[in-house]
Amino acid sequence: MELTFSYKYANLLILLVGLIIILYLLSKHSAKKRVLRFGNFEVLEKVIGRKILGVGIVPIILRTIAFTLIVIAISDPVLIYGQYVANTDFVLAVDTSSSMLTPDYPPNRLEVAKEVAIDWVKELENTKIGIVTFAGKSYVKLQPTSETDTIVNKLKDISLESPAGTAIGEALVTSTALLADSKKNRTVILITDGRNNVGVPVNDSIETLVSNHIRVIAIGIGSVENISITNITRPEGVNENATIAEFPDLDEATLQNIANKTRGLYFKILNKTSFEEAMKAGLEYKKSTIRPVTYLLLLACAVLLIEWALEITKYRALP
Repeated sequence: MELTFSYKYANLLILLVGLIIILYLLSKHSAKKRVLRFGNFEVLEKVIGRKILGVGIVPIILRTIAFTLIVIAISDPVLIYGQYVANTDFVLAVDTSSSMLTPDYPPNRLEVAKEVAIDWVKELENTKIGIVTFAGKSYVKLQPTSETDTIVNKLKDISLESPAGTAIGEALVTSTALLADSKKNRTVILITDGRNNVGVPVNDSIETLVSNHIRVIAIGIGSVENISITNITRPEGVNENATIAEFPDLDEATLQNIANKTRGLYFKILNKTSFEEAMKAGLEYKKSTIRPVTYLLLLACAVLLIEWALEITKYRALP
C-alpha cells in the first residue's frame, strides 16, 4: 500500500507551518508581558490552576496537523493498494507419495508445498478452491469452496498416503470432475516430484482436460535424477518397511506436455521463492485506488474542533 500526491502545494505547507510557529511565538511573548504585569508567577499559577509558560504547544501541534491534512487533501492524494485476484476456480492436486518426504526443501517437499499453498490461499478472496491428493491413487479432500479457513485446515491435514506410486493421470481426471459445474475459468494446479507410474495414462487425462477447457499449471518439485533416501520417518499407517527407499525422477517432459496441451504453464521449482511465484502465475495482480480527500478534510475538521475546545477550556488565554 502506498500514498501518492502532488508536491505543487509543498511550499504552501511550509509557509503555513512557519506562519503558525511565528504566531505561536508572538502570542507566547504577549502572554509573558501580561503575566509580568500581574507581578507574581506563583500566585497567578495557583489562581488559574495551571502553568504559565509553554501551555500553548498542544494547540499549536494540533493546528499544524490540521493544516497539513488540508494541504495533503488539496494535493490530489491517491491511496494505491494491490491484491491478487482470479476469475477462476481452482483445484490443488498435491502429490502425497513417499518421495515428497525428501528433505531437500526443509523440512521436506510436502511440508513446503503445504506452506506455500496455504499462503497462496490466504491472498485470495471469493475464489473457489478444491483439493485432490494422490499417491498410488487419487483422493478428493475438499470439494471447491470459497471458505478460506476450511481450505487452509484441509491443507494442513494433508500427509503421506498409500498405496505406493504416483497416479498423476488419475489425479487430473479427479480434478476435472471437481470443476465440472464451475461457470468460471477452470485451472488445476498440479504439484508433484515424480512421474506417472500407475492408473490412468497421462495422455487420456490430457484429452479429458482439453475437452472440458481446463488448463493445468504444472509445478515440478525435486530432482530430475533417481534418488534414494535412508531412514525416512513415515506417518503411521503407511506400509513401508525398507530403510532405503528408491524414488523415480521428476518427469519434466510429461509435465511440460500437460501444460502445453492444456494451454497452461510449467515450472521447475528451485527454492521456496520460485515455488511462491509459480503458484501466483495463475493470478492477476490488480491495483486499486482510493482518493481519500473527504476523509482527510473530515479528519482535519475534527482536529481543529479539538484544538478549539482546548483553546477555550484548558488553554484559554489570560485576561
